[in-house]
Amino acid sequence: MRWLVGWSSATAVPVPGAGARTLLPVGAQLLWDGPDPLWAVGDWRPDEVRVVHADPAGAGVGSYGGSSGSYGGSSYGNGSGSAHDAGGYGAGPRTNGRNGGPGGQGIARLAVFGRCGASDAELRLGLVAARGGALRHVTAWPGSYTAVLQLGRRITVLGDLAGARPVFHTRFSRGTAYATAALPLADLIEAGLDVTHLAALLACPDAPEALGDGTPYLGVRRVPPGHALTLREGAPEITGYEPTASLAVGHQPATAADADAAIAAVRDALVESVRARLAQPRYVPDAAAFDGG
Repeated sequence: MRWLVGWSSATAVPVPGAGARTLLPVGAQLLWDGPDPLWAVGDWRPDEVRVVHADPAGAGVGSYGGSSGSYGGSSYGNGSGSAHDAGGYGAGPRTNGRNGGPGGQGIARLAVFGRCGASDAELRLGLVAARGGALRHVTAWPGSYTAVLQLGRRITVLGDLAGARPVFHTRFSRGTAYATAALPLADLIEAGLDVTHLAALLACPDAPEALGDGTPYLGVRRVPPGHALTLREGAPEITGYEPTASLAVGHQPATAADADAAIAAVRDALVESVRARLAQPRYVPDAAAFDGG
């Protein structure tokens, strides 16, 4: 099991006497720290986690160190005190991020988890364009991936259109924690089971509308497909990044040329995705792991 997990704090500096709980994933690799830290947990390959910065003279492009973690018992270490203590974010041996200015001001960086066909230059160009508010292009690169964008204190986590790479979030310690797996967040807040959601899942397994943004765990919500989770100083906001066509009666019907263009676009997208997948590095399994002796 592997996932990304992050947290957006309500404050950029420690609050004296606040006694906030510390988010500290077990076996995690810290990608960037500060008041809005981000970790990669599990067996990620080096080419599956990339971090780029808008300033080429800064941290440049980083890749994941490849250390592995596992989910056994609790996903998080025990900690208390200020959420901004030096060791509160589980600083690992390598950190690809940087703090920037005080309180995260002036930071512009993008983390991509999964198989993304965009080059480092394309990622950086997409980050620069996203600073103007555009988000759709960040999800349009070939491959299957999750993107996390940080601009100052604003964090944006983009899921995919099909919901194959879901994003979950929950309120935690005067902020919001997010991850690509619901179970670690449920473990974090010690959530109980949502029997209403489970009943809807059993009654309407083929109707996602019946489930809404719920999960099997109370207090853990799912970001709908085609939407982004935006966090500003710990406050969550769900916004759509994909334009939708009107289904109202009287809407202009599609022409044959529109249908041909749509078919060509789907074909090109499939070809580019397969090409990006085949271009990824090959990993040969360790024969010693299968040796019975």
